[in-house]
Amino acid sequence: MNAIDNLLNKIAGKKESHFWIFLFALIILTAAMIALYQPLCPGQDFFFHYRRFQALMDALKTSPFLIYLDYSAINGYGYFAKAFYSDVILIPFAAIGNATNAEFGYLSMIFTMTILCGIFTYKAIDRIYDSSFAAFIGALLFTFCIYRVLDVYHRAALGEALSFTFIPLVFWGLYEIINGNYKKWYILAIGYSLLIFTHVISSVLTFVTMLILLAIYYKPLIKEPKRIYSLLFAGLATLLIVSYYLFPMLEQMSSNTFYYNGRNMMAKAGDMTLDFHWIMWGMFSGIIHPKQLFIPGTGLLLTCVIAIRIFITDKSSRLRSADIGVIIGLIFILMCTPIIPWSVFPFSLLNFIQMPWRLFEFSSYFFAVAGGYYLSLLVTSNKRRVVVGLMVFISILMVLVNDSKIYKEVRCYNSIEGNIPLPPNGYHMGGLEYLPAKVPSADFIEQRGDSIARRHSETKISPILREKGLNTLDIETVRQEVLELPLTYYKGYKAELNGKEISVAQSDNGLIQIEPKESGKIKIFYNGTTLQVVSWFISLFAIVGLCIYIFMLNRKNKQDI
Repeated sequence: MNAIDNLLNKIAGKKESHFWIFLFALIILTAAMIALYQPLCPGQDFFFHYRRFQALMDALKTSPFLIYLDYSAINGYGYFAKAFYSDVILIPFAAIGNATNAEFGYLSMIFTMTILCGIFTYKAIDRIYDSSFAAFIGALLFTFCIYRVLDVYHRAALGEALSFTFIPLVFWGLYEIINGNYKKWYILAIGYSLLIFTHVISSVLTFVTMLILLAIYYKPLIKEPKRIYSLLFAGLATLLIVSYYLFPMLEQMSSNTFYYNGRNMMAKAGDMTLDFHWIMWGMFSGIIHPKQLFIPGTGLLLTCVIAIRIFITDKSSRLRSADIGVIIGLIFILMCTPIIPWSVFPFSLLNFIQMPWRLFEFSSYFFAVAGGYYLSLLVTSNKRRVVVGLMVFISILMVLVNDSKIYKEVRCYNSIEGNIPLPPNGYHMGGLEYLPAKVPSADFIEQRGDSIARRHSETKISPILREKGLNTLDIETVRQEVLELPLTYYKGYKAELNGKEISVAQSDNGLIQIEPKESGKIKIFYNGTTLQVVSWFISLFAIVGLCIYIFMLNRKNKQDI
């Protein structure tokens, strides 16, 4: 027993070894998760994101600035999801997909982002609460919380699932500005930029959560105005870094009207609330789950660890901050119920988030952080911490084993290749939210086929030839013609007739319309816009500038030591 005690004391005395123990546990659980959820089956939003991933794989082979659209989508009409869903985080994994295959690239993304989620959460908790044990527990609980698992596999809501990775960085950076080293505002800028590059709705909800925290912890900002300036620096840096995505998106939104705003087709938060019995079920999910029902929640493990609070009598400021996090998490859960009037201001401002239970992402984070800290206060001996750490590890593994069985029974009714893109399923393009509003319907496209509409019947036109985004056809005409092509209109299309550029417009059906004045060969392709190229360079220079600032700051800190 003395030998064991000596070994535990030796390990406990070396804080740097704590992270490596955590990393080992994290890798084991991540590998187990990947293995347990095999084969990869289509969750609710799987096909939409998988097509995005495949379109990016194709773009990496041809487009140096990654200016592209999914030219093969919707029977070759094309779909510009990239303008509204950023692809930055997917780039390295799409490259892996090109070197192997799409499924392996997709799985490598889930594995890598899970590892990063754990590491970032560990570092954030360790910095804020100065406890490697709290960081160990909290990071594992958040990384493998049931809501994240539901997002990754059951919903396959890739954007939201990957956003979990960067939430800890954002709150770590906010902590540095409010109560830490405000010169490290770059942590917030990096975290929030990556979050925007991942999922816009999560970014908005994170911003709202940040405002709540700033309202609570405003005193340090008032006392030291430099902290306010650091917050502004972080905001400006974020705006410049995300230019690659933000400005092209705003350009497309201002250039046209799309299904998401031209038709009343998007779900509203007020229509997607959860009854109280489902809220309670969600707080105890993870071990028992009714088949055929999707029940979002924070899960039994997180409910148990925050319940430990009743046994703690400590009154430190850190405990108060953990308690505040739990209170915010509980309020967010309450906001998922019908008791909140989502149609009334100010809640109506967030109606676009569609599902109010997206807030479970933040409840899960605050519960995991608080739970880790509560356990660190309650369990102080090295032996007990080892036992508690193993219990948490095994409990998480049990949740993964149980939920993966349900996943296979409920989701694996066909393979990822077993569902053909057709109008009934939106051509695997979700709700076709980013289709121009003038397009009558998905059925219209299906019925129209590959035909080319013309004004004059005597005009001769060859069938359109499609080759990796380049569309060509021959025309014989004796007068100016008006052609409607089987291509969805988005700003950035370019057309050439006999090597000379001709104008591109949107037809009354939301398709590409051109007006050739002579016979010859016509080429049509998506060329992008000037703003897309400029935004790419702005982001590049902003990232380089931030790297220089971090390098100079670290160099100065070393010189001051």
